[in-house]
Amino acid sequence: MTTFPERLGITGVSPDEALRPGDDAGRALTVTDDLININGGLHGGVVATMLDATMGDAVRDGLEEDQSTVTVSMTVTYLEGAKKGDELRSSAEVRKRGGKLVLVEADITRASDDAAIAHGVGTFTIIEKSHD
Repeated sequence: MTTFPERLGITGVSPDEALRPGDDAGRALTVTDDLININGGLHGGVVATMLDATMGDAVRDGLEEDQSTVTVSMTVTYLEGAKKGDELRSSAEVRKRGGKLVLVEADITRASDDAAIAHGVGTFTIIEKSHD
């Protein structure tokens, strides 16, 4: 199955490839024509998806085999635009694991100059995997 982030070109990478702190998960994206908004920059929905996917990876990394996670809330702060050809990296780190809720932070940077593109804070809930 191809996931939504994969359809956008967002791939999993080692968090070590990101230039900002966050050692629990990492993702990468090369901005293409298909991802550009009406103003010529990377669409904000793609940025939000990349943050969400990276934070979800970080949460899943600490779960039992019969558990999964879904996003409860997410705040995105857009710091700088990205354009076609930019290589972006994201990293995420779990800040707090509670009984059912997990707080995570993530950053997206541009690989060429370490520019901060976006910062996200998310709350995720732990769910039991369905056995369909």
